[in-house]
Amino acid sequence: MKTNRKRVVITGMGILSSLAETIEDFKQALFDKKNGVGNSERFATWFENARAAEVLQEIDYSELPENIIHSLDNAALWAYKVGKDALTQAGLIGNKACLDETGLIVGVSSAGTEAFLPIFEQRMDDFSLRKAIYSGGFSSCCSSVSTLLGLKGGGELVATACTASPNAIGMAFDYIQNGKSKTMLAVGTEPIYLPTFAGFYALNVMHPSTCTPFSGQSGMSIGEGAGAMVLEDYEHAIARGAKIYGEILSYATSCDAYHETGPDPRASGAVQVMLKAMENAGVKPEQIDYVNAHGTGTEANDRIETLAMKKVFPDNDHLLVSSTKSYFGHNIGAAGIVELIACLVTLPENKVLPTLNFSIARPNCDLDYVANEFREKEINIFMKNNYAFGGNNCCMVVSTKPGTVPVSQYDSKRVAITGVGAVTAIGHTVNDILRNVWQKNHVPVLGGVTFPDDTLAEARELLRVLVATNQLEEIFGDEAAMSTGTFPEQEPDFKTFQIMGLEPRKHLRRFDARKATRGGTFALVALSESLNMAKRKIKRDGEELGMIMGMSRGPQETTYKYLQSLKLDPRKVSTSEFPGSLMNSIATFCGISEGIKGYTTTLATGENAALGALTYGYEIIRQNLQPHVIVGGADEYFPSLSLYMDALTQKIHMTSDVNDYQIYGEEPKGFIPGEGACMLLLEDPDAAVARGAEVMAEIAGYGKSSSNSYFDASLLSEKSSAMSLAIERALDDAGVSAADIDLVCGTSNGSKENSQIEIDAIYSVFQKENPRVPVVNYNAYFGFVASSAGLLNLLVVIDCIKKQSVPAIPYTQAFFDSRINFVRSPQNLTLKHVLLVGATEGGNYYAFVIKE
Repeated sequence: MKTNRKRVVITGMGILSSLAETIEDFKQALFDKKNGVGNSERFATWFENARAAEVLQEIDYSELPENIIHSLDNAALWAYKVGKDALTQAGLIGNKACLDETGLIVGVSSAGTEAFLPIFEQRMDDFSLRKAIYSGGFSSCCSSVSTLLGLKGGGELVATACTASPNAIGMAFDYIQNGKSKTMLAVGTEPIYLPTFAGFYALNVMHPSTCTPFSGQSGMSIGEGAGAMVLEDYEHAIARGAKIYGEILSYATSCDAYHETGPDPRASGAVQVMLKAMENAGVKPEQIDYVNAHGTGTEANDRIETLAMKKVFPDNDHLLVSSTKSYFGHNIGAAGIVELIACLVTLPENKVLPTLNFSIARPNCDLDYVANEFREKEINIFMKNNYAFGGNNCCMVVSTKPGTVPVSQYDSKRVAITGVGAVTAIGHTVNDILRNVWQKNHVPVLGGVTFPDDTLAEARELLRVLVATNQLEEIFGDEAAMSTGTFPEQEPDFKTFQIMGLEPRKHLRRFDARKATRGGTFALVALSESLNMAKRKIKRDGEELGMIMGMSRGPQETTYKYLQSLKLDPRKVSTSEFPGSLMNSIATFCGISEGIKGYTTTLATGENAALGALTYGYEIIRQNLQPHVIVGGADEYFPSLSLYMDALTQKIHMTSDVNDYQIYGEEPKGFIPGEGACMLLLEDPDAAVARGAEVMAEIAGYGKSSSNSYFDASLLSEKSSAMSLAIERALDDAGVSAADIDLVCGTSNGSKENSQIEIDAIYSVFQKENPRVPVVNYNAYFGFVASSAGLLNLLVVIDCIKKQSVPAIPYTQAFFDSRINFVRSPQNLTLKHVLLVGATEGGNYYAFVIKE
């Protein structure tokens, strides 16, 4: 049955760039053709002729408490500033009822970096433990901004480098399409930090003066900034009398599946993403009058991007193209949203932004790039393109005149799981894993932890600073501070769940060990197994298959190697490690290895990030944007400084005995980390049956929420209430009640706080209608595999549905809550509907209804 797409309009915007910090000033700076690129005092410390478009103005955060300001990095503070401005312009800043339903999607490339700059830049005395705790995680920006702005609709953090912010807009667009919210806030934020500047500098792609896209000397100008947009259901906006600034008609993403940094010379991915976006919008190439190009100024980008546009728009005499990076540089993760805002404040006045600094066009750059001066032209439908390392491509089709383009339609699909693949410490295939889960006497072998000498040296120096400045005592109290007394002289003694003896070539048709990271190898093995199980072979139809990855800490070993080279000499960092240190590098590796070219995104929302990937994959299939989507997550063991600090602060359980990992136990001592990967193939169940594939389970619905308690760990009741809300939203979305649920599967990592939140939420929802619903959690079988914990539990749940039997929660003998019917021994149960719940460490909550 055909479903009309909802109109999604923009009702509020916020901006921060080298040009201005308000929408009006930004608009005027554009009309004045102001250039924000200049000499950088900050980076001149290390680099000759350091040029950048920097945010140098003082930002007023006086409405925030001082301790909050000191806890946040610029990525979060900037996101808060532009988000607040966008909500204010939209007239929603004080509308609690609306904000309770509003979700947040943040796009960023370098989140979690600033807190650790004192280590990278070898000025350890400046290290702030408070900032490391609240801003040191990649997903922390999303959690802090949700809390500060009072958004409770759930959040995600997109980490696809230079396409992060348009991808964030696209995800927000989809959540409105599926009726999850009437309003969404999309944000892009990107401060320039030394690791990013050094990487691009070492690649020799920096322009010595100011970038001149499509002309003159090639080279990019790096920039920083932030932008935010309130996206809203059109009817909702009209009903409340909101001013509308534009309409998002559609978006699409794709993957080149070609190279880690260089674009496909045939421009196939760029062509594909533009055609798909227009197909989704129901418009034809001749209806597009203007393209705001990625236009970095580098030779490869400008030449190949021009080729792509000529293929998509063969009759291009009418087409205007320009690059706004000539104004404010390349804002990396924030580039797309800042550039889209630039379009929306100028195009309604019939002024097409010029490409500044344009001189003599380069070879093969032969379109109308609106050189140097504004062009007078009425533009209704325009296109916004961005491209990124890893071959991630993103395209949005936008109208300056909302309501003038007929809405497009789609065939709404059900969403089934037809393939599963996994690699864990207890098995390298799904069958091995399940056999060991059901085997009562199986005891996994844990692997020892040995920290590199330089990591230990850094840790000891860091501890010296923390003790001397009383930061440990301030954050953790006297007892925690005293317990660290012996750590500077010794290495923490504990073990973790580690994958041993994996032979990738036994599982894979193609495997390039030179390019494979540990986490990437796990992901690829699991991906291959899920495709085989679903009987889905890729035969030059990779554009029909998407991939959404959820990441927690990402490629840790590669990042470590890159940062070590940075400390030696920032001017000579390892260019081979730079792209591999990005959060989207594992998706890139898998995409290239298997030829996956469809919708491709990486979410770095932290623990249980793969559950966020599952919600997005669900949206893509449900709207029939792709016939098949792989969703998954991967984590690798690496003895990093962060692992050392987790052991120091007793966040993780320092043990060598697997029996100590007692989830929901009376005296929990923390969790034992694990590594591995899990991948699911999603598709319409009818299509799977027609192909002869087995439908393993169906996703009947899901719910999300956030607790707004990021800065107060004591607010357990608010956190459990937020998880309860996610469960209620999932039940409502699936059209079932609590009484219909036959089993609840939690994914708590096993800490006291984590388990209390999860169990209180389950009890709150089920106490009246279904108080004895069985509750399980299988993380202790694999160790806590941060990004993939939810999917690994789902793997076991799917097998439970098939067997109509449930294995016990392992190792725990005495449970902490007598109200709950914990599964203490294997049980035969009739399973028609199972509820899966999960949380991120930042207060983001997920719930899914899975049916047989």
